[in-house]
Amino acid sequence: MPDLSAEIQLRPTRIGFLVHPTDLTSVRKIMRMCTCLWGGLFNPIIPVFDRPPPEWKSPYERSKGSAIAKGYVKFFEPDVYVEATAGLLEKAGLFALRQEHGLHTQVITLAELFKPEGGQTYSEPAFGLNIHDVLTHIYRTEQKFVLREKQESILVKPQRGNALAEAVFGVFPTATDLNYIQAAYADVLKPTVIEATPDAWRRTFLNGAAVPLRVTGHGVETTRYWHHDLVLFVFDAARATDLIDLWNLRIEPHPVIPVPVEWFEVLAADICELLKSEHRPVIGNPNGVMHNATIEFGRSIEKSDAEALINKLPSGLPEGALIVKHWRNSVWTEQRDDLVLRDGRMKVAAKKRQVTLAVTDDGSKLRTTFEVVQPEFASQFARSDCRWVNTLRVSTFGQDRIAQVLPFNTFDRKWPSLGLGGEQIAVGGEGWVYPQRYTDASQFVSLLTSEQAVIGSLDRLGIRATLSEPGHIAKQMLEHLGGLHGIGLLADLDTLKLLNKMAGGLRRKRNADETIEENFGLRTATLKDWMDLAARRREPWARRQSVLAQFTERNVIRLGLETDCPHCRATNWNTLSTIDYQVMCERCLKPYEFPQADLREQNRNWTYRVVGPFSVPDFGRGSYSALLALRTLSRHRTSSDRMTYSTAMNLGFDGVEREVDFLAWYGDERMHDTHRPPQLVLGEAKSLGKGELITASELAKLKMVASKLPDAVIVLAVLRDHFTSAEKAVLRSFVNWGRRVNDYGQPTNPVLLLTAHELMMDLSVGYTWKKLGGIHAKFEAFEHTRTLSSFADATQQIYLGMPSFQEVRRAYWNKRPARRAAGKRAGTGAALPINTDGNQAV
Repeated sequence: MPDLSAEIQLRPTRIGFLVHPTDLTSVRKIMRMCTCLWGGLFNPIIPVFDRPPPEWKSPYERSKGSAIAKGYVKFFEPDVYVEATAGLLEKAGLFALRQEHGLHTQVITLAELFKPEGGQTYSEPAFGLNIHDVLTHIYRTEQKFVLREKQESILVKPQRGNALAEAVFGVFPTATDLNYIQAAYADVLKPTVIEATPDAWRRTFLNGAAVPLRVTGHGVETTRYWHHDLVLFVFDAARATDLIDLWNLRIEPHPVIPVPVEWFEVLAADICELLKSEHRPVIGNPNGVMHNATIEFGRSIEKSDAEALINKLPSGLPEGALIVKHWRNSVWTEQRDDLVLRDGRMKVAAKKRQVTLAVTDDGSKLRTTFEVVQPEFASQFARSDCRWVNTLRVSTFGQDRIAQVLPFNTFDRKWPSLGLGGEQIAVGGEGWVYPQRYTDASQFVSLLTSEQAVIGSLDRLGIRATLSEPGHIAKQMLEHLGGLHGIGLLADLDTLKLLNKMAGGLRRKRNADETIEENFGLRTATLKDWMDLAARRREPWARRQSVLAQFTERNVIRLGLETDCPHCRATNWNTLSTIDYQVMCERCLKPYEFPQADLREQNRNWTYRVVGPFSVPDFGRGSYSALLALRTLSRHRTSSDRMTYSTAMNLGFDGVEREVDFLAWYGDERMHDTHRPPQLVLGEAKSLGKGELITASELAKLKMVASKLPDAVIVLAVLRDHFTSAEKAVLRSFVNWGRRVNDYGQPTNPVLLLTAHELMMDLSVGYTWKKLGGIHAKFEAFEHTRTLSSFADATQQIYLGMPSFQEVRRAYWNKRPARRAAGKRAGTGAALPINTDGNQAV
């Protein structure tokens, strides 16, 4: 079994606090408890409500409260949850996360987060790493020595009636069982205790003084890029809604400086200097593009009041240095428009480690282990069940048997099982998330085969899946070729034709009374045929090993000797291991002497035969085109994309039985950053043939499967370089059906068309299209293949002559005013229906 390459990252436990957005008392308590936790600053606060608070109401926001809560969960992907009041988990629609039995508790109440046990006078966190461990480490490594330049430390007193100090500086809880944490902060950092004033703000954000919130990020690295400019967030500390927005905004990539609204005028000069310092040219940009800080106002602050405050800023700001924002980025709304750059959650990590993991296969389960990556300041024992987490991302280096891309289980972690029996492991944008409790420990990892992963994921969708006969054939071919990276050996039409010609065959003839079957045995091809093919296929960048040697080493073809029986004139073929001076005829079963002195001219006795699954007729029962389609999906963007796939399967659902030629979970990943959950791909592949390979009846069957799998990408692949006129007609209708608009304004089931051009591609699809020229060359730019949806859209334009999906949508929106006007003229006050030709849904 091949080893796994993996990246393990250590980060603090991310706790999702569920709270009603107007519950100021609970929000303050949450903020105070976060100062007691390592990474507490990065714990999201998730609002749960039926009706939004007045300041959060928007004419454009039609989502229900539970949908918004789920949107926050999708964005922040908490490891565990804490309810401000019991029952908020179910109110948010996250009931599947409350498990009755399991190795790790995933949900507790706020009252349970810190609670003394066993008569103790102090309490430790039920989730997360105690900040006391961090403070002890700071003392041992820094503060017990005489520092040449000692950093100022302050402790700001809380105010009555608002959470200004908690949100800006951090305040420790006042409960007696937690007094030891503030005492440790005082002993280690020797802070100056001061009032919450603008001067305290200046000492913190202009002079870099240490405060409790800043200490929670000790040892944590955050990832920001050049375009993440500073945000000055102006908020009302008495409004829980603004506090939630501020707290969550700091978990996004832009650096944030909070500005209490009542301090804005006093801090106006400081704000102006920050705006000036941030207004600077982008390095290396010749077009005069500038960095700029943004002043963003909380949603509780009226726009007129915000404008009045802006007018209080001193004059003299450079042109373009003042950018004001009056809205909150709707991170709770999933965006799938790849043309617009949108920030995700800020990446947070304390340590990273690249490892090679040995995989064990006991016949029923694949498994491995890794040594836990732990904070150097973690104490050996503690109460917490999930003190920190290790995220695991695996790579199989072209070995496709192990599933490395899995659908996200954000809302239900019962599947997949990636740990010990009762361990529910989260799968999300960071990879597989393993909660840790003990230091110097090993983590058990249960692995899935790609086939198991596909079958298990479909079962969660109510579909029973089993490998079909063509699926078994294709699977055996993959084993011979060493996975998808070996399918390139078949990426040549002449090679496929020769292999199919050599394969055995079955012909059925029907008359009025019976069906007659004729079997044709395996055929041979001469050594010269294969040498000529290998010579033609050799490319300048090909490896030194000959193409012919790759076919024989991977047991696609086998060399043997062909002789003619002198008794019955039958032709016999023998492998090198069975040839002898006396040969037995396979037809008449009589022995005869090997014709040592009567060989065929030019060594024509030496011939090849296909072996194993490659001896199956009809282009390996369609396996060649299906495997080539998977190869195209895995590397159409020049580099290998992460993908978990299965060959042909029989699907059963709702009393229906259907077969698909392949299924895959495709991971849309860029620069090791996952932007969205994997996409499900289902495919239909056709080999060479005359007439129509794609028919309306087959598309109707495929439509039935796709209707069960919204958001699945449909791939239609043929081994020809074109579609017939009749095929184009039915495909246009099918593509229009797939283009029905989903909740994100995108096609529900994008249809990707692959011909022999894409199936036999060189390096990348864009490179192949560029070489083809003509209509293909118009789409050779990376933007046309950057996602499966854009790839599908390009192929629809190339092979069906259809307008792009975006063009259709623009035309639809441009017609809306006319439709509304027509509706008013008709006296209905509403738009009249129009014929959209199936291109979009209203």
